[in-house]
Amino acid sequence: MTTNKILSAIYYLGMVILIIGIIMHLSEFQQAFWIYLIGFIPVFSIRAFHLVVGRPENFRKNVILVVSALALAAAGGAMLYDRTYWVLFVAISAVLDMYISFRKFS
Repeated sequence: MTTNKILSAIYYLGMVILIIGIIMHLSEFQQAFWIYLIGFIPVFSIRAFHLVVGRPENFRKNVILVVSALALAAAGGAMLYDRTYWVLFVAISAVLDMYISFRKFS
C-alpha cells in the first residue's frame, strides 16, 4: 500500500474512534476521554503532517483543518474537566470541516 492510503486509513480509523469517544462521553462512561484522546491523536497528527508537507496551493485548506483539530483538542479538554461547552467546540470543528468539504478553492 502507498503512504497516502495508509495515512487515509489511520485518519478515518482515528475519526471513528473519536466519534465513539464522543458517544461514550454522552453515555457518561468514565473512560470516554481516553478513547476520545486515542482517536484525536492520529487525526491531529495527520492534519499537521499535511500542513507541513502538503502542496503550497493546499496550505489554506490545511490551516483550516488544523484549526478544526485544535477545536477538537479544546473539546477534549472540556470533556476532561466535565464542562458542558465541549459541544460548542465539536460544533465549531464540524462547521470548519464541512466548509472545507463543500468549498471550491480555485
